[in-house]
Amino acid sequence: MSIYSKIFPKIYVLTIAVVLGLMSCSDDDSSMQAPDSAMNKALALIPGTVVDSEFETEDGIAAWKVEIRTDQGARVEVYCRQDNGALLQIEGENGPFDYNIDPGNSLIDFAQAKTIGSGVSTGDLIEWHLKIDTKYNNIWVYKLEYVEPTVFINAVDGNVLEVEN
Repeated sequence: MSIYSKIFPKIYVLTIAVVLGLMSCSDDDSSMQAPDSAMNKALALIPGTVVDSEFETEDGIAAWKVEIRTDQGARVEVYCRQDNGALLQIEGENGPFDYNIDPGNSLIDFAQAKTIGSGVSTGDLIEWHLKIDTKYNNIWVYKLEYVEPTVFINAVDGNVLEVEN
């Protein structure tokens, strides 16, 4: 028996195993689900139904994104750090925005941010975000996008940082 007849079956099996392993680790693998802790954290912030969860890199940080649909039909995305589960950001991309979210960490809640924002804008809220913003020295900031304007609010003390038309 030649050396090729002994090695070839092993190389063939190893090649198949590597190819299958690489296919299961692709970036667009929709079967990868957020761990229970990220989904539980998201549902604790905003009650509803988890409609999607995936692993992403958000602002260079590995994170689990959990999308929640509220009973009223609003969509909220909660991002938790992959390494320690800490809240990274929250996005409300469509309404109705008749819910409240208390993000903890001594931050003002979403209802307070909406009240502050509505004092600056008379338009309808169309989208909002809460995240640490490098533009404002790495503090937590609510970005409330109205039909006009966009209002940036310090999420620690509630002060309006900027109104952008």
